[in-house]
Amino acid sequence: MNSSKRARNFVFRLLGLIFTVILLAGCSQSEESKINQLIQVDDNRYQIQVEDENSLVLRLPEGRPRIPQLSCKGAQVTQAVFPDGYQDAMAKIQTADQYYTVRFTKDASLGFELQYDDRYKFTPKTLGVATFTSSNPQVAKVDELGNVTVVGVSDQGATITASDGSQEEKLVITRTIKAPLDIYLITGQSNASYYYAEPEMATVTKPGTAYHYSELVGGMEICPMNDKDGAMQRGNLEAAMSRTLYDLTGKKVLLINAGVSGRKIETFLPGTGDSYRYIDQVWQNIQRYLHDETYLSHYEPRIKSYIWAQGESDVNTAVSIYKADYIKLHQLLTSPDYGFQYGFIIKVRSIYAQSAEAQEELADENADIAIATRSADKFSVENGKMRFDDLHYSQIGDNLLGEETAKAMALADENGIDAVTGNFD
Repeated sequence: MNSSKRARNFVFRLLGLIFTVILLAGCSQSEESKINQLIQVDDNRYQIQVEDENSLVLRLPEGRPRIPQLSCKGAQVTQAVFPDGYQDAMAKIQTADQYYTVRFTKDASLGFELQYDDRYKFTPKTLGVATFTSSNPQVAKVDELGNVTVVGVSDQGATITASDGSQEEKLVITRTIKAPLDIYLITGQSNASYYYAEPEMATVTKPGTAYHYSELVGGMEICPMNDKDGAMQRGNLEAAMSRTLYDLTGKKVLLINAGVSGRKIETFLPGTGDSYRYIDQVWQNIQRYLHDETYLSHYEPRIKSYIWAQGESDVNTAVSIYKADYIKLHQLLTSPDYGFQYGFIIKVRSIYAQSAEAQEELADENADIAIATRSADKFSVENGKMRFDDLHYSQIGDNLLGEETAKAMALADENGIDAVTGNFD
């Protein structure tokens, strides 16, 4: 009898334990379902998981996967960014009454992915001198040193094999994907335009991460900033800007130059100004790429912000007129016709008092305009940051202004444009 009771009690406890596990699992699944309905993920291969202590996690393959973008109706969302070498990143969602963080983490069990035009060094762990081959060179090719370049987008991926004749090591690329590409426009007068670039002194970009459009140097084509051997082909503000943006965000960058030398603000007026007509011409040429099936099969373009470097020719222009003319251009560039989110001003030196004051007031009075950097006020011929004409920035000056502007734009993406001060000490 006692043995029978003990057996029944054991069965009841076991059934209770099974019921509790099922109930808890159901609750977890229910919570995950609610979270994924509230916070949308733009790639259906992924979903947010609820883990210990209600933490939210989204798992990604190793390598350089596309980072899913989150959205939440009526909420402010800060997207996760993955600079090279990072294994984890955080997205933030602020609703009217709740704050969520989603941890993005790389998980080798989900595979290894690279983006189009990525460069990856395959270094065998146990082999000495080795030869390298690719199972699918139309997707990922490899040179004699193990440098892998992604040349195609494919769900099939490729396997890179290193062999010393008796032993092998393999790099399995499970998938290659379209590369997210952040697009920025630089305009203004000669300190924006591409007249005075010196690529040999420019900040060096990583091959496969930075692209450039300037009709002055590349014709009507988008070109890499590096040549096939990695040497710089581009300078000006764009080189340091691209390198810094990539280092901070892990995203490839296209810089479009539409600067016009020696032009006053009035020439940038939409419709009538010849400098504006040049901006529009450049933008229409870029549309060829943004609507080209082949280009879009390799890249996922995302229009970001524009950068303004101008004011030297407006030393005598009234502050009110400068502001009124600038706002007309700004409103068009941030309209659906162009789609830029913010305007970032590389502030002209204060010796151009009228335009410098106008730029400060524009940033103070408009929620989508910021002074990216004021550092040009510290530039001189003597410290090497101005050319000998004391009018144009040297490549050393461009390197600094490009870097600081990129930091300002990355900060705005992370914390909002109000976080941008334009001051770098």
